[in-house]
Amino acid sequence: MTMEEAAARCGWDLNGTLRRFGGNEKLLERFVKKFPQDPTFGQLEDAVSRRDLKGVETAAHTLKGVAGNLGFTGLYEACAGLVAAVRAGEEEKVPPLWEAAEAAYRTAVDGISQIEW
Repeated sequence: MTMEEAAARCGWDLNGTLRRFGGNEKLLERFVKKFPQDPTFGQLEDAVSRRDLKGVETAAHTLKGVAGNLGFTGLYEACAGLVAAVRAGEEEKVPPLWEAAEAAYRTAVDGISQIEW
């Protein structure tokens, strides 16, 4: 599968992301390949499991930035929701937002794993 096919299948904003990367496909490829090794998702997962709202906010904010830069729209939106919920003191919203973030993350990583580089 090509990166274009994976983007279409997974709902990534590939065109917008390429613009942010100055049209440099090789640079984008390098960052996309590294995404599954980024520790931030694990940090978010750990913070959610410990009910550490400050940790949830920090990790979700970081992951939101990475996801936004790479065009992983679903993950970006889920993480933005987590950050907003924590900042508003709406702890009850964290579990369903976490589920959405986890699903979006898995979709992104699955898509990346299917790309034939």
